[in-house]
Amino acid sequence: MNYIQSIRKKVGKDKIILNFTCGILSQSGKILLQKRADKGTWGLPGGAIELGESVVEALVREFYEETGLKVAVKRLLNVYTKYSDSYPNGDEAQVLTILYLVASETSISTNFFANEETLELGFFDRRDIQNITIVNQQHQDMINDFFENKFPIDR
Repeated sequence: MNYIQSIRKKVGKDKIILNFTCGILSQSGKILLQKRADKGTWGLPGGAIELGESVVEALVREFYEETGLKVAVKRLLNVYTKYSDSYPNGDEAQVLTILYLVASETSISTNFFANEETLELGFFDRRDIQNITIVNQQHQDMINDFFENKFPIDR
């Protein structure tokens, strides 16, 4: 059982604080996004930090699980703390996400990758992103901040 499942057994669907990490993989002015199976919308690859994991270990693990890519974490971009989210099963959370820039250690192919968490992968530039649905405001802000190269500390 993972950490979130363990906590949820105790608190049910009540709002809790969850710690996540995301990575931005940039290539030729575009960033890699994942079409998420849980909501059918697009977002940055990443996920929950498990007990005993560092944030970097969690990001490398989650990025691989969601994209099939092995990545190296290059640098911290920002921390996003004042966001709430709800999930299809009714769970509520204040989501704290630590955002990093990553580089792929393997060749990148978005063709034919899908699993229980990822419906599709794609590279998008800033203009392309205006034509897709981003999973939530936190991911939208992380993406906008990256393209603007401005990372405010009050997120």
